Amino acid sequence: MKFECNKISINDEALGCQVIFSEKADAGIYPENMSLQEMIESRDKYLLLQRFYPEDEYDRDTCYMETHDQGVCGHLKKYEMVLSKNKFELILQKGHIEISISPKEKEFEDLKKILLILAIAEGKLIINE
Repeated sequence: MKFECNKISINDEALGCQVIFSEKADAGIYPENMSLQEMIESRDKYLLLQRFYPEDEYDRDTCYMETHDQGVCGHLKKYEMVLSKNKFELILQKGHIEISISPKEKEFEDLKKILLILAIAEGKLIINE
């Protein structure tokens, strides 16, 4: 799977963190007169990576991924992420996702930090600057 990212959303809160690579800059914003079917059919390409922090000693630290393709979703296990200033790659046991990116300097620094957090569980992060 390949696509060009036009918006990167980064979030780190008390219960977890996430990064979303979206093909459209206005992802998730639909006109009021658009039907549900039209919204579903107009979905842009995206990749969501999430990590849920354990709330207590009995919870598991889990990472999850979701894409516009429902066949490419689920828990992340044994994965590799490769980041450069113009590309992000997610290499999975059963596939490969390549996303063209063009982040500003601060956004790139924030992306490196959040991807390091996401890689802690069972992943690996390679940064090519």
